[in-house]
Amino acid sequence: MDSKRKRFTVDDDDRISELPEDVLQNILSFLPTKQVFQSTLLSTRWKHVWTTFPVLKFDKTSVLWSSEKKNDPEVKLKRRNFYKFLNKCLRLRSRQSRRPHIKHFTLEVSLQNHKSKSLVDRWIRFMVKSNVEELIFFFGGSRIRYPLPYSVLVAKSLTVLTLHYLKLDSIRGDINLPSLKRLSLLGVYADNQIIQNLIFGCPMIEDMGISCCEGIKCLKIFGLPKVMKILVQNNHLDRLELEASNLHDLCINEGRLSELNLLPLRNLRKLNISTPIVTEKWLDHNLSGLPLLENLELVFCYMLERIKLSSHHHLKSLGLMRCQNLVEVMIDSSKLCRLSYSGNTAISFSLNASGLLDAEYTMWSSYGPWDAAKIEFLSKMGNSKVFKLSIIVIQDVIIPKELRETLPSPLYNVKHLKLSIPPPLTRYKIKELLDGLLWISPLPDMLVIESCRESDHDFDKVAFEFSYRKPIYKEENPSCCKFLPFPCWRHCLKTVKIESLKGHVDRAILYKYFSENAKSLENFQFHVGGIA
Repeated sequence: MDSKRKRFTVDDDDRISELPEDVLQNILSFLPTKQVFQSTLLSTRWKHVWTTFPVLKFDKTSVLWSSEKKNDPEVKLKRRNFYKFLNKCLRLRSRQSRRPHIKHFTLEVSLQNHKSKSLVDRWIRFMVKSNVEELIFFFGGSRIRYPLPYSVLVAKSLTVLTLHYLKLDSIRGDINLPSLKRLSLLGVYADNQIIQNLIFGCPMIEDMGISCCEGIKCLKIFGLPKVMKILVQNNHLDRLELEASNLHDLCINEGRLSELNLLPLRNLRKLNISTPIVTEKWLDHNLSGLPLLENLELVFCYMLERIKLSSHHHLKSLGLMRCQNLVEVMIDSSKLCRLSYSGNTAISFSLNASGLLDAEYTMWSSYGPWDAAKIEFLSKMGNSKVFKLSIIVIQDVIIPKELRETLPSPLYNVKHLKLSIPPPLTRYKIKELLDGLLWISPLPDMLVIESCRESDHDFDKVAFEFSYRKPIYKEENPSCCKFLPFPCWRHCLKTVKIESLKGHVDRAILYKYFSENAKSLENFQFHVGGIA
């Protein structure tokens, strides 16, 4: 029996080894680099496949690069073994008569001394000579910033370059990356001139991100005819100038800007901006130069006091998030289909958007607890088909009973209501949540309660699906409907279907709640799982 089993294994291995090289490389693409390297022990065939495999990813682990544990003997041993492993991988490839092409190389290391720097220099030289197309470098975990070799910035084969926590201050000479399409800089140290040279040296760039970089005070982006997406955030810039005729997506988050010049961006579709530069005058001037803008999000624009949007704008989505000094919002647009708001509700707010499909209000503790002003504000967004209420603080989850008894339901036309609250859902009484939500929207088709997705572990969700029949009144003027133009769910609920992601809500409590409050209930269903 053992000999048969062994013979079967060998035959099976032989059959796999006889597969075409591109198929074997596809198999390797699903494995971590270390396991890919270990496959070379199976046979000479696998060894050959490995030496031509075009993707190399050497990712860090937190214990390996932690600066707090850098002198730990076990960590030092792991680091030495990692260096040996990577050197062996590259040595195996360098022995080939024809240097294999490398499509992708990821390297995450932390420089501990000059010796480790020279090793990285050697690895990068190998990649550049192998005509690498995609480079991702992450040099975190220590105070030493790796100086990027000049050879990388004249690598004609590069299409993707991602640089995290290194420096470009020693670069001398022209930068020429004629094939580069995607550039990402995070925590990079560079001065104004080097960044400008880098931008000018990437004429084919399509996607560019510059985040949390140091040493840059003025940034000018122009001469990039193919760029479609730009992200600039947390670089402590004083001045930003931008001209890009084909740009579609722009995100600017710079809290210290004193000057922002956006030359007409005729093809811009999406603008996300967070900077004190934005005022009513600035918006009026710049929106006129954005004829195709569909998505506008303004975040922490504390100098903005008024915003007025009319139907001549093409906006389909608008977000006003924590612009704390807003006193007036006027929106008159049949094209607007999505609106998000977080901020002070005691403002002049006028909304005429017949095409509104989705609306969202995020409630922060800094704007106070539930009051009549907030309820009235919700009512002004009540023509949307779907409404999401996001609450950040636990104490604000339940709407006080005295407000529900003295004010009309603000969203009585909303058919799909979603509540997002801090996890876990088990901390709340489900009956109190339902009382509040079914008062906000008294005749919904769908009701969803979910925890904020802080992590997959915390996430939970309960969905309610309702159907109704012709209302049946037991009394002439029910107190629950006194402010409504139609009867609430209590008088016409026919079926309720509940799906609980993790099953933490009590089925018996829910059945009792609906059967006692809806006398016409005919069918109750409760399922666990099936939603995400």
